[in-house]
Order: sequence, then C-alpha cells, then structure tokens
Amino acid sequence: MNDPFTALQTPAPTFSERQAAQLLREHHGIDASLGPLVSERDQNFLATSSDGSKFVLKFANASEPAAVTDFQNHGLLHIARADPGFPVPRVIPTRRGDLLVNVESERGDVHAMRLLSWLDGVPLHHAEGVRSVARQAGECLARLGLALRDFEHPASDYVLLWDIRNAANLRELLPYVDDGTLRSLCEQRIERFCDVTSPHLGTLRSQVIYNDMNPGNVLVQADDVNRVAGVIDFGDMIHSQLVNDVAVACSYFCRLTDEPFEEVTELLEAYTSILPLTEDEIAVLPDLILTRHLTTVLITHWRASLYPGNADYILRDEGRARQMLYRVASLSISDTVGRFLDVCSGSATQEAGI
Repeated sequence: MNDPFTALQTPAPTFSERQAAQLLREHHGIDASLGPLVSERDQNFLATSSDGSKFVLKFANASEPAAVTDFQNHGLLHIARADPGFPVPRVIPTRRGDLLVNVESERGDVHAMRLLSWLDGVPLHHAEGVRSVARQAGECLARLGLALRDFEHPASDYVLLWDIRNAANLRELLPYVDDGTLRSLCEQRIERFCDVTSPHLGTLRSQVIYNDMNPGNVLVQADDVNRVAGVIDFGDMIHSQLVNDVAVACSYFCRLTDEPFEEVTELLEAYTSILPLTEDEIAVLPDLILTRHLTTVLITHWRASLYPGNADYILRDEGRARQMLYRVASLSISDTVGRFLDVCSGSATQEAGI
C-alpha cells in the first residue's frame, strides 16, 4: 500500500523549460514554447506550438506510481467515451501511441510524462463579476459521477490524504497547527469523524469520483463568466464514496454569511436532479463537508511548514476553510440534514440504487 504522506512530502519535479521542450519534441513531435503552470505536487507547463495550439505538459511527482498516472489517463479516456460532449482535457498519445512515458531528471528521479489538451477558460477563483455558477457546478459534478460510475482500474483504490474517508490519518498533522483553539477544534472534528461519520461510510455507494471540484479547477468562459466552460485537474481522482465527491464540491461553495449553505443548496438541487443521493448519504453530508474543511486546514498547515517558499500558494484556501470550520461547526447538524433533505426531496431515495 502506498504511503499517503510521501506524495505530499516529495518535492515536485524540476525540469527546465528547455529540457521539457526537448522531451515534448522527442516524444510527441511538437515544437512549442513553454511556460510554467502551478501545481501542488507535480510540474506542469503550458506548451504553445508554432501554429498557436495549446497543450498541458505534465511531469508526475517521482513518488507517484506509474499505475496511478495511468489510472488518471484512463479516467479521462473513459469520460470522453461516456460523455463525449463534456469539456475535460483529452489525453494526447506520444508518436508511438503511448499515453505516458517515463523520463529521468538530472537528479536521477523517474517521472511519468504525459500531454493533455488545453481547455480555454478562466479559473473560477480568478474570474470577476461572477454571480453564481453553483447550479452548473452541481450539474457538471453529476455528469462526471455518471460518466465514471462504471469505470474500473486496478490503481483506483490507492491511499490519498485528500480522500475524506482517510481523515483519521490526519491526527499526526495536528501539531502543525499553532493556534491552540483551532487545533482543539480540528481534534474534535477528527474524533467525531472516527466515532460518528466513518462507521456509516462503508454502507454507502462507492465508485471512482472526481474529488476536487474547487474554484481553481472550474473554468468559466472568458466572455461570459457566469457560464462554466470546463473542468480540469484529475490528480485527486480516487475510488471512494460517491457522497464524498459532493461534500468536496459543497465545501467550496459554502459562504461566510448568515446563509452559509445558500449556494450549497443550489448545487445540491442541480446535482440530485441528475444523480439522486440516498437519504443515508444526505444524512452524513454536513459532517463530510466539515471534514473536508478540516482536511484543508491540516494538510495546508503541514505542507506550508515543509515548503515555506511556496506557503502563499499552499495556504491559498486555508483561511476560508478555517473560518468555515468555525462557522459551520456552530450550526445544528440535524437542522442542516433536514434542510438538505428538503432540497433533495424530489430525488432522494432510501436505497442505494438510482
């Protein structure tokens, strides 16, 4: 079994733009100018060819097994077959027809290199003037859930710290939170997850899920920021409970207002109109949303201590997650479950079937 901490502790690849361009030319036959793209644990480049075509050249972290990268590639291929019109990156094979190729860095580390198509659009967290795309995000997530529900791959069940079901593993990160009050709250949330939430997860539907519907991965159209243009970054895709996918998305649509779940309910209504949730799944959803906020706080505090030079990027979502952890934790779980059940009343089912 893979060590989930290793992937987030191992430094990202450090290929120069010249080296990366040479590898792109060698394996894909594409001459392009390269520019860096941000990534949590990999190294990504925007490659622009002489004819103006754009691609994303990706070098996986050395700690990531090639089978996991292969899983991500085949997930994208499966989505393209199951829902051809859904806007996600497409995998571009090498000249030999390979979906990925192993390349060696100057340090001697081996990295899986692959090429994806570029999706035009503006990341939601950079767009100005957005009213709300919560409904569209819910529809997109449901379509992804339907597209992936019959996808299987031998590497889909690896251990990922960002997978909510593994929240118990986060205990050892508590010392990295300096604020005693926040640390105590995080500890309480872990205990509730272990004692109350986790025992129910094994009874719920599981499949391959997208697992990262955050504003950095949702693209909106440049000429109409209130229309979703696509979804990117499948690096956290995993086989887990279906409701965890919904919880991740909901956590990013919580708001620091008197109505923190206003957009969440819009997302849920849209999602369940396409892919209904069971009553048992809805019953654990508020706790799972809180657990995602907890996960964000603990992992980012830990990683910022490992990479202080990249702390601003790593901690970009920590402040909001911390505030939401306090805000949502003060609400009644039973009242929130009731509200979610009302929103999904037209589609919620008692059984796990659809």
